[in-house]
Amino acid sequence: MRSFLLVCLAFLAMASLSAQCAEKVSFYGSDLDDVLIHRIIRTSDNQFIMVGQKNLDALVMKVDACGNVVWEKTHQFGLEQGFRDIIDLGGKYVAMGYCTECKSGDASKKFLIQELTLNGDKTGFPKTLGPSNADAEGFRMRAVSGNRFAIVGTRTVTQGQTTGNSMVAYLLDGSYGIDEFQFFTQKKLGEIAYDIVEVPGTGFVIAGTSYQTTTPESAMIRLIGTSGTLDQLWSNEYYDASTMLEQSARAIDRLPNGDLVITGAKVEGGQQQLFVGKVNPMNGVLKGAVTYGGSGDDVGRDILVIDQDNILVSGLRVNAGTSEGPWGLVVDQWLALRDDYQPAATGLFNSGIAFEENGSTQFAFAGTSISFAFKGLFARTESLSTPLVVPGEPDARLTIYPNPTAGQIRLEGWDIPADCRISLINAEGRQQWTAPARAEMNLPTLPNGTYILRLEWSEGQMQQPILLQR
Repeated sequence: MRSFLLVCLAFLAMASLSAQCAEKVSFYGSDLDDVLIHRIIRTSDNQFIMVGQKNLDALVMKVDACGNVVWEKTHQFGLEQGFRDIIDLGGKYVAMGYCTECKSGDASKKFLIQELTLNGDKTGFPKTLGPSNADAEGFRMRAVSGNRFAIVGTRTVTQGQTTGNSMVAYLLDGSYGIDEFQFFTQKKLGEIAYDIVEVPGTGFVIAGTSYQTTTPESAMIRLIGTSGTLDQLWSNEYYDASTMLEQSARAIDRLPNGDLVITGAKVEGGQQQLFVGKVNPMNGVLKGAVTYGGSGDDVGRDILVIDQDNILVSGLRVNAGTSEGPWGLVVDQWLALRDDYQPAATGLFNSGIAFEENGSTQFAFAGTSISFAFKGLFARTESLSTPLVVPGEPDARLTIYPNPTAGQIRLEGWDIPADCRISLINAEGRQQWTAPARAEMNLPTLPNGTYILRLEWSEGQMQQPILLQR
């Protein structure tokens, strides 16, 4: 776990914000403040709520679309406290985090749940979770079906002579009644659950880390599938157990087709890199994985599915081994990089969101050591091109799935005739490439730009523009 003792907060990156907000970066707090932001959400009035910690107090603050502070509130529950997540319930917020010495006679760390007004003030008493005189800490909270909340993290567990961290998950109803799941084996001295996602009709998948030695640097990616009542159904862990670098699944989300995507860290070629993987939701088996970075300390901290072909990843990249900088990426359904952004600042992105504004997709990040900024970012391509009506087959619809940065294309919804050929036509109308049409193809290396993709066969032809950008 890293900590930064610099003034830090949120970074907001926009694809096209508004004319009234010029590109800017803002810092909050003074040089003596220690501020960390863990989560950002968008409010119904098109502004942003961010939660974290400021000088050992739990922090919640609201900023407008240009990064100006609307209000800032800090709360104390014990000796040290912080918020890690927040959910907007319409008329109120529910924040989740941790506190130490927040129960009389107990100096340990506890899960903390606190209702907040829309102005960030406390309403009612906080709820604390965790065993007496043993540490417990929450990392993620999600709203799930049945008007419930799912919360995951870690807690101290002792079995016989062995003491270590255990993955822990709670299901809470609206009155914060609890079901609890724990995972712990004596083979492992450390387990942390960083995120949880609901799998409709099945239950949940928990993503995290399984430590292999007494030092937290040696770890493996771990996924656990549970029923809807948090009974374990399966578990999976992978990658190199001998490494002394962190390997973890820090965040998980679900694609519209049901597959899961995870991000975190993986060792590749002896270097820790940002990792993105696609996972079977029924058994945790990887269906594909890629790594980005390679400087030795890169990690993904959050992942958000925008649609089937646009996935937002937030994290950290070490630039040439000299400085740690926040990193935002968009990958497609093949996990190929579409675009990325690395602002000239130290720190990392802990959280990222996406939303529609004025007909375009906007991106916002919250993090550490960089405050609040927005910038034109990510030339997003749509997940689906407009389906084409196949000549002579009025019930057939061909959909073209482009992967412009990797030079790949997939055709779905039509049985391609054996004599069909595919061509790329440039802006001057000249054919740049042709080949027999297949369901999945690699496109040639051509200058970036918009081309006409044309399909021709004995019974007809159809075409559609496609952007190539590598």
